[in-house]
Amino acid sequence: MIASQNTPFYKVISLFIKSVILFFSFYYIYDKLNHAPLILDLSTLFSSENKWFTLFIVALMFVNWGLEALKWKLLIAPLEPIGFKSSLKGILCGITMSIFTPNRIGEFAGRVFFLEKADKIQASLMSLIGSFFQLSVTIIAGIFAFFILEKKYYDFFQIQQFISTNDLFFLIAAFILFAVVIVFILFRNKNTSEKFKKYIDTFKIHSGKNLNTIFNLSMLRYIVFATQYYFALKVFGINGGTILLFSLIALTFLVTSVIPTFALTEIAVRSGVAIYFFGTISTSHASILAASLFLWIINLAIPALIGGVFVYKLKFFKE
Repeated sequence: MIASQNTPFYKVISLFIKSVILFFSFYYIYDKLNHAPLILDLSTLFSSENKWFTLFIVALMFVNWGLEALKWKLLIAPLEPIGFKSSLKGILCGITMSIFTPNRIGEFAGRVFFLEKADKIQASLMSLIGSFFQLSVTIIAGIFAFFILEKKYYDFFQIQQFISTNDLFFLIAAFILFAVVIVFILFRNKNTSEKFKKYIDTFKIHSGKNLNTIFNLSMLRYIVFATQYYFALKVFGINGGTILLFSLIALTFLVTSVIPTFALTEIAVRSGVAIYFFGTISTSHASILAASLFLWIINLAIPALIGGVFVYKLKFFKE
């Protein structure tokens, strides 16, 4: 049984946890921003030809997290109906908690512990559903991008000397089918204990219509941050055909989404992946790094700083 948060001891523990979260979040952001001037040239961002693009990229930050707040509001509604404002606060709190954690796994905790009544495990599973849809969109877009590059720009990555794109497509399809079959078997297992049935049933709460809406919101979010990346590359002088750039962006998102990273190496990994892909069309590694860092600041650092305001409203123990 979880003790009441009103107990003085648990109030102190709760305050300590929140303070630790804020310390590590803010220190991590400070450490990265302290080195930003070595990579990011502000005069480039706000030059006469780029300032409107820069403002557009910043404006899309609000659209990006607004869509995620709508998605979370819809996801959590069956367990605890919340308004858009509360949903957005939970999202921002999640960013604050996740920015220094491996693969930003702390993001779900900020959302879940911001809730008042919902079962924390069920709420975590709802967050997992949202993450699954977002990852699915990333994977689908990445696969299409790969085939576009291989077909439109014949053997772009020169892999056909190892395996044909048709064979690769077959292997990917087989893997997805295998995963679907395994999940179906687990859900159909009638011997599941009552203890876990409640949580398994969480995956069945939403109607097909709701799930379709969640998937559409995930696609819109993907389009938003892909558009941000496209204009950030343009601002820093990385040029190429629209199809080519969006394809490389999709592959960059795909790889950075599936590679395990620790907080200390996340930016380095993201930058390395970006250089690997965009280095095929540009030798200006500094510009590629600048675009990647700028997006990190816009989409993660700034929202994390804003989310820090709401961290002290997190509820780690029952009232």
